Amino acid sequence: MKHRIFGKKLGRNHNERKALFNSLTKAMFINGSINTTQARATAIISTIEKLSNTIITKPDIIARRELFKVLQNQTWVNNVVKTFKETFGQQSSNFTKITKVRRRFGDDALIVKISFVKPVKFEINKIVVKPETKRDNKKIKKETK
Repeated sequence: MKHRIFGKKLGRNHNERKALFNSLTKAMFINGSINTTQARATAIISTIEKLSNTIITKPDIIARRELFKVLQNQTWVNNVVKTFKETFGQQSSNFTKITKVRRRFGDDALIVKISFVKPVKFEINKIVVKPETKRDNKKIKKETK
């Protein structure tokens, strides 16, 4: 009997499953849509809906902290909250949709596209800082002499 058992295991232990859900949710909020298998999509849809509802209904600091648990970057959190509130306004449910894409060749798994109902474009600035190396410093010293 399957009493009090909720959710799919997806062939993973607790920590692997938690990491998979976090990475899929993070990709969804950064890109706006992702392609994945139907089993994974149905497993994370409730997490995405809850986070989306939290962003819209709760005060700012609570929503930002909940979203920071997944995104782990404050600039991404700020951009997601700002654009999400502009796009969805007072909507309280049905933020996502699932559309069938194709069957995967190897194992015939159904690949679906999970996306937000309204087109959402998150503007996330990626800053790449190149660390200085000793070789770069030597070139600069030679040029100054």
